[in-house]
Amino acid sequence: MKALRELKKMFILSGLLVTATVQAQHADKRIEKMLNESRWFELEQELKTTPANSITPFVRQKAKAMTHYYFNRPDSACIVLADLLNNHQQELGDQTLTMAILMGVNLARLDQYADATGLIQDLCNQLAGFGMDSTQIAPYLTMVRQYRALAACGSVCQPLHPTGTYRFPMIIENEKDQHFLETTGSLNGKESRLVFDTGAGGNLITPELAKEYGLRILDKDVSVGGIGGIKEGYYALADTLRIGDMAWTNVPFYVIDSRTGHAEADRFNSKFKLPPVIGMSIMFRMQELQMDFANREFIVPAEPTPNPLPESNLLRTETECLQLKTTDETGNPLYFHFDTGSYYTNMQPSWYERHKNEVETAGIPETLRVAGIGGASITRSYLMPQMKFRIGNGTAKLNSVNVNTGIDLHTGQSKVVAFSQGQEDGFLGLDLLERFSKVILNLKEMYLEAIPK
Repeated sequence: MKALRELKKMFILSGLLVTATVQAQHADKRIEKMLNESRWFELEQELKTTPANSITPFVRQKAKAMTHYYFNRPDSACIVLADLLNNHQQELGDQTLTMAILMGVNLARLDQYADATGLIQDLCNQLAGFGMDSTQIAPYLTMVRQYRALAACGSVCQPLHPTGTYRFPMIIENEKDQHFLETTGSLNGKESRLVFDTGAGGNLITPELAKEYGLRILDKDVSVGGIGGIKEGYYALADTLRIGDMAWTNVPFYVIDSRTGHAEADRFNSKFKLPPVIGMSIMFRMQELQMDFANREFIVPAEPTPNPLPESNLLRTETECLQLKTTDETGNPLYFHFDTGSYYTNMQPSWYERHKNEVETAGIPETLRVAGIGGASITRSYLMPQMKFRIGNGTAKLNSVNVNTGIDLHTGQSKVVAFSQGQEDGFLGLDLLERFSKVILNLKEMYLEAIPK
């Protein structure tokens, strides 16, 4: 009888192991599918809701590496990536290169530029040794050059101000027309207007202003991507940047000619002098930036505000910009490039293709003219009457929204849309943000919350 009881225990244990193995296989398939389809928001929730022992350790580590990367947890990402590269290279196979590059990027996000330089340089040497074409290695060598230049600067973007709550003015000119989101500050001790632009991964300045403010050249060969494509420029350093009572030392700027090469756009831009642009690199260091439209001020709290949402609705993209996840009025997910440097909110070709009949029935034929770094774009579009948008817990309406078909006005050919290879549903601009009393941009827990008027 005792032997029979022991045998029963073995059968029960065997059954549990089979069940666990099947569960792991199902979970692994779901996760691998999300990884392959770049469904980062869903992947983040999958890891939170699926028991760890229901996922194969290697698959779980790979998923954790990607979510830590996209949801701005570079310290955790480095720990997980180190484990993958040291202990799972055989399982990674062709994905080893991607994980090694991500390790370098996350080291740079932690300001460990010397380590990032060494890692990517070693990787380039190995790739060259394996006979990889020089054009394929070139993007990684660009990373090496940029990281090496920053490593030579010592401490980059170091704060000169103590921890605390800071407030500084929000300046909005030409309120009834398209405009920027500006404040006052100084570069190298010289006063200046500054533009806050969440659509810029790094800080930007024109060559004329870089010379006027005395920025130091670091690297004469950098490329910056924008709406019109790629623009060549150089990298320079401001000894000090001051915004209100906040200040940083050794602040990098991309020095880029703002001319687009499009005559009409350049005539329009020549009417004003583009101030230095404060991009995401500074905002990530603030951890939270509150845009208080009711009181016309920015607020950087001493402690980031706890997330009022059930989950993060922002991720950090490969271009160091932000993607916002929200839903439409029927509850379907929408993904926006979050861009305070763009005044108008618009829908992009991926959304148009899914709503073609609705748009062509209710919309008014129009053209969408967009100019930015790298050039200008003129495409066929439709003007849709009144659309409602949700940001976090807040909702607001716009009376008209342009829908970009992606079809070039003159050639009739479909154009490749910047940012996420055109996969995002739209650009969320300043006109929508100004419909709210306050917007909280939290870059620690990665969420965007909007408080209605």
